[in-house]
Amino acid sequence: MRRETVLIVLLIASVLLPMWYVALTSGTEGSGIGLGKGEDPVPVNQSADINPTGKFLPTPVEVGPNQSGVVTWVALLVTVAGMAGAARFMDRLGHTRESVAGSDVETDGGHASDASGPSSDSRSDGGKPVVTVPPYLQTDTRWIVDYWPAPADRTGLIALAGLSWSTLVFAALLGLEGLGQARNQFIGVYAGMLFLSLAATVLVYAVFFTPSITVAERRDH
Repeated sequence: MRRETVLIVLLIASVLLPMWYVALTSGTEGSGIGLGKGEDPVPVNQSADINPTGKFLPTPVEVGPNQSGVVTWVALLVTVAGMAGAARFMDRLGHTRESVAGSDVETDGGHASDASGPSSDSRSDGGKPVVTVPPYLQTDTRWIVDYWPAPADRTGLIALAGLSWSTLVFAALLGLEGLGQARNQFIGVYAGMLFLSLAATVLVYAVFFTPSITVAERRDH
């Protein structure tokens, strides 16, 4: 982790942590979780089928607005950190392969040009490999600096198939739980795992089946 990143994290933590401490130790108490409307909802029957606070994890039955706000902010920051970490992981893993920046780059229109950069790959006949790219990537003012081809190997296929299967499974479980009467903690777990499976599927596809391209562009300003 770079020094600038550490300083930014410490600065944000020095502001948020005291605020969260004050929020968690003060404020109005939350109302009980129950069924119905009004100031005094009907308490949850622990033996009933509809039990949103029961099942496999103990949960508080009273949550104040300050506490819920802190939990929301923590979840938001964790989500942003996860997205940033996934982007850095995808970029780092995509650049571990050998670049073919010195290859003959051919646009879809048939015009071929030599990309700048040293050649690091060659064909069996001694020539450079031909890389096909969209025409807008190679113009008079835009050229390719680095090009890392997608591996598209068996590992990516297995990972993509497994994640696709898990996405379908959690989608089916979420649908069954949502259509049933006993909507408890499992509906949130199924929804969370469904979203994580979808995100991991997109990440695996981007790493194993999408090339990484660095493009330079000449601008007047």
